[in-house]
Amino acid sequence: MTRSYQSTLFAHMKRLSSFSLIGAVMTILSTGMNIVLLKYFETPLILTYVCVYASSITLSYLLNSFFTFHSALAMRKLLLYGGVYLSSMGLGVVLLKIYRSVLTYENWILPLLALPFTALWNYGFSSAFMLRGPR
Repeated sequence: MTRSYQSTLFAHMKRLSSFSLIGAVMTILSTGMNIVLLKYFETPLILTYVCVYASSITLSYLLNSFFTFHSALAMRKLLLYGGVYLSSMGLGVVLLKIYRSVLTYENWILPLLALPFTALWNYGFSSAFMLRGPR
């Protein structure tokens, strides 16, 4: 392996590790917030999901800009990043509506069932759109 290839591979692995760690922390945080708000405060399902998701998108963008990509905050980047995660939130809302109509689980469990689908969606589209172009 050439030194340049090793350097590029190391940089990629470092970014991927940071992105994954931030994603894991945000997933735990947003899942915890959903559970607490839905189970203990009995807040409305869709409104809670949307508010928690929007908050976690913003915090995730800030953390990834600083720690993962080491880039300045920019409206274009926020819109691209937010677009990926908002589309995922839309997927989550559709799944919640379906789950609510066919399952008898308590509301606080339903966002957990949407998590695998939204996580795969976020990873796939974030990799495709956010890791390209100038940083």
